[in-house]
Amino acid sequence: MAEAVVDDKGRILIPAPLRKQCGIKEGMVISFESKDGDLILKPSRKRRAGLGELKGINPKRTGEPRWTTPEEIKGIWG
Repeated sequence: MAEAVVDDKGRILIPAPLRKQCGIKEGMVISFESKDGDLILKPSRKRRAGLGELKGINPKRTGEPRWTTPEEIKGIWG
């Protein structure tokens, strides 16, 4: 049986073998349930949205970046 210590902010570290066995990855949402005095943690397949996704500025990468030409920059500044 694996054990963990609760820190002063209520956080625990789930041991790596258990994370791997349960498929828990960074950013994954974990559900908590109390049943008959036991605490049950259930990994969800949902992923927490990052800040870029929330702001709508998370563009899909489609290949090599195209650098702006000096003419385009001059056109922006007038």
